[in-house]
Amino acid sequence: MPAVVRGGRRQAKVQSAPKGASKASASNSSRGKRVVGQSGMMRAVGGVPMPSELTAWLAFGGLSILLLAVLATGNRAQMLTDGMRDFADRRIAAAGVNLQNIHLKGVSDYSRADIRAALDFQRGQPIALMDLARVKEDIEKIGWVESVTVRRQFPDVLIIDVVERPRLAVWQYQNKSYVIDDKGQIIPEARAYNFVDLPLVVGEGANENAEDILELVRSRPELMQKLEVLVRVDTRRWDLRLKNATLIKLPALNQEDALARLDTLIASRRVLDQGLAEIDLRDPNALIVAPFTTTTAQPAA
Repeated sequence: MPAVVRGGRRQAKVQSAPKGASKASASNSSRGKRVVGQSGMMRAVGGVPMPSELTAWLAFGGLSILLLAVLATGNRAQMLTDGMRDFADRRIAAAGVNLQNIHLKGVSDYSRADIRAALDFQRGQPIALMDLARVKEDIEKIGWVESVTVRRQFPDVLIIDVVERPRLAVWQYQNKSYVIDDKGQIIPEARAYNFVDLPLVVGEGANENAEDILELVRSRPELMQKLEVLVRVDTRRWDLRLKNATLIKLPALNQEDALARLDTLIASRRVLDQGLAEIDLRDPNALIVAPFTTTTAQPAA
C-alpha cells in the first residue's frame, strides 16, 4: 500500500551532493552572488560593495573631502561652524520662526530708550538661535536695571521682563546732581531734572546714608510734607531744612529718639508752625530753639 503524505502529494527525495565534491568547489560556486539576509537588505559577498553600502561610502567620502578643504584654509573650524549656522538660519527663517515682536515689561518711560538701544539684534532674524544669555547680559549693564528675565514666546515674540532699580533720591554733591537708588548708587542714565519729586540729599556721604534717614522721615507724613532738603554735616549727622527755612539739627546717634521728641513737640506745641529758625535736638537732655532774627527774615510759606 502506498504511503500517505499530508497535502496529497508525495515528497520528493532530496538528493545529496555528489560524493567527492570538495569544500573549495562549493565556495567558488557562491562567489559573486548576492545574499539576502533576514532584514531584506542586500549585503556584499566576496568583498564587492552593494548599492546601499556604496551610497554610504560615497557620502562619507564627499564629507571627508569637504572637511579636508575647510581644514586646508586659514579659517578651518570657524568656516565650518559659520556654514552650519548659516544653513540652520536659512532653514529656520524659511519655516517662519523668526523674530517679529519685542515685548518690554516693567520698563518706565525714562528707561525705555536706553534699553532698546542695548538690544543688539534685528527683526526677522531666527528667534530659535538667539543667544538669550547675551541679551540678558547686555540689558543688565544699563544703570536703570536691577535684574532682567529674557524668554522666547514662539513663533515670533521675545519677552524682556525688567525690574528697575528703585529711585530713592536726588543727591547733590560738588555742584552736580545725581539720581541714586536705595543702595546709594548713582543711576548714570537718569537725569536729576526729571525727578523733582524725589527727596533732595546734599553733602559728602549723603548718598550712602540717605536710605535710613528717609525711612525715618517718611514715617512722619507731616514732617515729610514740609521737608525741602536733608543735609549731611561732617559726614556724621543730618540737618533737615524745611520749606519755611526752619532748620532741624539731629544728633549723629539715636536719630530715631530725637525725631520721637520732635513728634511730641509737634503734637503739643506745633513747633513746625511757630516760625522758628532752628530746632536743635542734638542734646537728648535739652531742647534749643531759635526764632528768626530781624536780619534773617522768615520766607513766605
